[in-house]
Amino acid sequence: MKLFIPILFIVFFISTFSFLFAKDLPGKDLFYNSKGKYGSCNHCHINGGSGGRWNFETQSVDQEEGKKIPVLKGVGKRKDEEQIKRSIQLMKKMFDFKLTDDQISKLAEYVGTL
Repeated sequence: MKLFIPILFIVFFISTFSFLFAKDLPGKDLFYNSKGKYGSCNHCHINGGSGGRWNFETQSVDQEEGKKIPVLKGVGKRKDEEQIKRSIQLMKKMFDFKLTDDQISKLAEYVGTL
């Protein structure tokens, strides 16, 4: 019984503070979960970085052949939200993402924080 109370306190403490500091970023969910023709945004831009190169011939991520996949980290410092939205709209067309205008806005907002 002596051990139960401290464990209960720790669980309560962790759950309370994770709830208080958790940020609701629906754009983050879109980045990791919205699927296009070849996967999510995270498929090529792993955690906002780059997975290598996009090989147009094989239609896959390749380490040696193809066009370099841009790193998204720090993009919010280099581009404004409208520029990010235009890039997302281009990717939407190229890779057949099913995104609404509202989802594109949320995704652009999230990408700008990377």
